Amino acid sequence: DPENKRHRLYAAVQDKVSGVCAYCAKAFGVYEQAQALNIPLLDEYEKHPSLRNRVSNGYQVITF
Repeated sequence: DPENKRHRLYAAVQDKVSGVCAYCAKAFGVYEQAQALNIPLLDEYEKHPSLRNRVSNGYQVITF
């Protein structure tokens, strides 16, 4: 939604986004919106993205 205050932030990183957590998308009520935008819903581990898969593909996990 271009009117959303976070739209500019998403637009700036859109090409870097590999998908969204399927569980979180449902919990926050945006599951259907993600599907409509063809954003992959990541659900490899109990409806969440698999950190193990990401790390094995060369990604690094950063926590704050």
